[in-house]
Order: sequence, then structure tokens, then C-alpha cells
Amino acid sequence: MKSLSDLRDTRGNVAVMTAVAATVLAGISGMALLYQQGIHKKTALQAALDSGVLAGTAMGFSTADETRVKVAEASFYANIGGSGVFATDGTAEFVAGTDPKPSFTVKNARVSGIATATVENSLGAALGISEMEVKVGATATKMQSDPICALALNPKNDNSLYVYGGAKFDADCPVQANSTDDAGGSITGAKSTATASAFGFTGGATGNGWSPKPVTGTEPVSDPYASLPVPPAGTCTMTNAVIKVSSTLDPGTYCGGLTVKTGATVTLKPGIYVIKDGQFRTDSGGNIVGDEVLIALVGKDSYIYMGSDSSVKVTSPKDGVYKNMQFMSDRDLSQSKFEEEWTYIHSGATLEYDGVLYLPEQQFWVSGAAHQAIIKGYSPSVALVVDTIWVQGNAVVELRQEDRRGIGPVDAAPGFAYGARLIN
Repeated sequence: MKSLSDLRDTRGNVAVMTAVAATVLAGISGMALLYQQGIHKKTALQAALDSGVLAGTAMGFSTADETRVKVAEASFYANIGGSGVFATDGTAEFVAGTDPKPSFTVKNARVSGIATATVENSLGAALGISEMEVKVGATATKMQSDPICALALNPKNDNSLYVYGGAKFDADCPVQANSTDDAGGSITGAKSTATASAFGFTGGATGNGWSPKPVTGTEPVSDPYASLPVPPAGTCTMTNAVIKVSSTLDPGTYCGGLTVKTGATVTLKPGIYVIKDGQFRTDSGGNIVGDEVLIALVGKDSYIYMGSDSSVKVTSPKDGVYKNMQFMSDRDLSQSKFEEEWTYIHSGATLEYDGVLYLPEQQFWVSGAAHQAIIKGYSPSVALVVDTIWVQGNAVVELRQEDRRGIGPVDAAPGFAYGARLIN
């Protein structure tokens, strides 16, 4: 039988055990609550950081890295519960403590970030754990359009893509202009229209008639054919060739240019035609046809000129190094007049081609007046790569990204980068 003192000892032990158990339970409850708080905090922190990297990356291509970081920070604090305020110049001011603290970095217009925060709960102190750190990371990148079919390479001029005087530009695919000018894309004239699946401008766009509305601030698209060598000139096949009657010509080097006079039709046999130091020219009423041909324009003053009511209808090679290349020009205009060249399509002329029209240093000008000037370009990849594109008056440019001849895979066309999306 237990003595009175034994009963007292037992009750004391029970009391101590009960107190310890209560402390442990409180500690466990505190840890559970701390863990829950950590999950909620991490979720909120991740959402705020995601908003920050997206906001910074979505800024236009020419935005300074410092501005991207300020915009990212402002978006973060605004979403986490701070007081981010955007200024009219696109930068931001914010007021926030040291916790949570984000850190943003920029590389090639893409913003990445990490953020940490401390969660506290005193109930877990009984087990030696009263706080925990949560850390999150996020990276955004630019979205990519579908493959483009037309590219204006000029990096700075206004009117890099210019549709005016009632002209029509129509593409079933994205179109990109690299100019950083605020008017890199321009439409003037009540009846002028430009239609594509998407328009991307590194700078800005002015005027009405765009369908859809252009995306501005896009990243410039590099010349997709910069590494493809232009066919070199060989021994002259003909010099200062002027064709006055219907004829068939062989591939080769045409020194001084090739001119087809009124009423004549010239048929080009398959192969490469190098037009050296002169024009590829059809006078009013002249015609050129040819299948599986490449026209290469090299040397000084070498460009395409089509007089009123003339026509050129050609298709590009189906295989080999120059598969799908229809026209090419060299990249050195230092010997040309004014160190620039214009491809000029007059009123009533029709150019129909199947391949890539690649004139990286030349302005491409289509001008209709009394009669409609028509360009029809087809290609399974890019159809038009030039310095600038001007479509004027009674003129229509129609570009289609399709493989009409079943030539099979070609180098993939690039897209333009815009906006932002998360990648982790």
C-alpha cells in the first residue's frame, strides 16, 4: 500500500509530465502553424516575383537594364503588399522594408529574380524553431511569334515598312521591321491597308489601317541568310545584253546587266543567273519567265527594275545550296551611286515568284498609278528580306507562306520576340 508521500510524488510527476506534454504539443502546433504560414508566404512571394520578372521582361527591346530592374521591383512590391508606383517615364518608385527582399538580374532583355522572406511563430520556440526562411526564384523570357514571312532589316530609319497612297500590303504570316524609330512602320492615306497574321516593330508604328494592331518594342530579327554566300560572277556569258525579240537564255554571268525590251519574252533555263554591274530589267511590255532559277545581283548599280505593264514570273531551285532562293543581292553597295540601291516595280508591272526575295541592302519600292502594280510572293519559309519596304499608290503586295511546289523542308523561318512568359 502506497504511503502519503508516495502519492504526493506520483501526483508531482504527473503534473510535470502534463506540463511537458503541453509544452511539446504547443511546440508541435506552433511548428505546424509555422509550416502553414511558410507555405502561404512562399505562394505569395512566388506570385509577386513572377509578376516582377514578367513586368521587367515585357518592356520594349531598347529599355535599359536599370529600368527593367526598377519596373520588376515595383511590380513585386505592389503585389506583395508594398507601395509600388509607376512613373510616366516607365520607371518606378517603391517603398518597402528589407523583408521580403527581391534581387533581379537582366540578360539579353530577359529578367530573372530571387526573393527571400522570414516567417516567425513564437509557439515553436519550445522546440527551438520559431522562424523559417522561404526562398523562391523566377525567370521570364520573350514570347515568339509564328515564323515570319517578311523582314525589313533597316535598324534605324523611319518608314521601314511604309504603305501609303491607297496601297495594300497583305500577308498570311507575321511581318517584322527592325527599325528602332518611333515611325518604323507607317501607313498614310485613307484607303491604305496592311494585313498580316501579326506585325512586329522594334520601334513604333503610326497611322491607321493595320490589321491586327502592331506589337511594338519587339526584338530585332537577325538576317536569316547572312551566312549564305552570294553566287560569284564568272566569265561574261553576255555583256550589256539587250533582248529585243523572244528568246531563251542559258545560266551564266550577264555583265552590264540584262534588259528585255517591249514585246519580247525571255525564257530562262534552270540555273543561276549572275547580273553583274547592271540591272535585271524589263522595259514596258517586256516579259521574263523561268523555272528553278536564281537571280543574283552583284557589283555596282545592280538591282531589279520593272517598267510599266511588264512581267516577271519565276520559281526558285528545288534543291542544292540555293534551294528556295529566288533573288539575292550582294551586301556591299560602296561602289553604287549614293551607296544605295532601289528595286523599283512600276505601275502595271507584275512580279510573281516562288522562293525568297533576299535583297538585304536594297530598298524595295512598288509604285502603282494608272495601272495596278502587283507583287505575289510565295515561299515555305521567308518570302521577302530587304532593307526597307515601300508600297505606294495603286499597288498590291501579297505574300503567302506555303509550299506550292512540294519542295519539302527548308531552313525554318525565325519569329519575332515580344512581351514575356515565364520559363521557371
